[in-house]
Amino acid sequence: MKVNNGRMQFGHRNEAREKTITDEQLNRFLSAIPFIEEDKYVFFWENVYCCAAMLGLRSAETCRIRIEDIDFMDKTLTLPEQKNKERFEKIIIPDEMMRRIKDHIMKYKSEIVLNGSHGKDINQNDLRGEYYIFWRMREMKTGHKEKHLAEQTIRKHLEETRKKAGLDHKYGMTKDGHTLAVLSYHTLRHYYLQKICDRRGVFAAQITGRHKNLRSTERYLTTSLVAKRDIVNEVFNTIQEPEGAQMKALKDEISELKALVKQSIIISNGSPDNIKNNSKIAIEEAEKRMQNMALYESRQMRKGGPVQQESAVVVSSMER
Repeated sequence: MKVNNGRMQFGHRNEAREKTITDEQLNRFLSAIPFIEEDKYVFFWENVYCCAAMLGLRSAETCRIRIEDIDFMDKTLTLPEQKNKERFEKIIIPDEMMRRIKDHIMKYKSEIVLNGSHGKDINQNDLRGEYYIFWRMREMKTGHKEKHLAEQTIRKHLEETRKKAGLDHKYGMTKDGHTLAVLSYHTLRHYYLQKICDRRGVFAAQITGRHKNLRSTERYLTTSLVAKRDIVNEVFNTIQEPEGAQMKALKDEISELKALVKQSIIISNGSPDNIKNNSKIAIEEAEKRMQNMALYESRQMRKGGPVQQESAVVVSSMER
């Protein structure tokens, strides 16, 4: 930001750093939707924004999602590549978002089908064509003729929602003189990529973000302070911590389970495929518990406080 003749001026877009939002800000934003939207369509708009925050989609991609693009068994979404419409990209759909999509289609099936049928006879066994899950909500003055939701409609709705949520902060300006808000639809996509970058690194963010080169990802992704601290501690803080009684019990449990699996392999003529799934799951769960407890004890030791046995670390499904 510059000061000219006593007036503050924002830098251009290329001078301003890309912004992201926190979990708390995202929840505030989504919680503001009922205050500006009809009850019937609150879930509709939640899903519009979750397509960016949970799938990393751009607004143009969200608008054009059709039922036929969704593979409900494989949990993938097939979209045409932005710059080459003859090529297609597959987006992995997390379980929570898949649940949302299924509920969305069931809740709004009448609108989706009527919008896509164009008054023709409907073949319920063939939902190929313009059956957009986010249909056009209102007539556009810009001559928008497509049956899907318009990007301009999303932009206007987002502006109203962020104002109601108290998140209408500006951070820059384009060369054309338009102010840049901290919270935009691209910010929600950025939130998705930041989550992946913090947990799996910039290369994973490049793959899921569908960037052609790493520079496109590094240009705006910043690893969180927590992730940075964990990396440095893992690399440099290599002092062995005293092993707690609970950690030792977990290790013993894993050793016993592995011994049972080894015995099962012998009994099953050396074929690991014959081992019961319960044994495999038990080992995986015990190993996860041991890793979580090790991370918790390590952090408590660095803080100088005692390790409380009742304060177990719980890793959410989103963080795994």
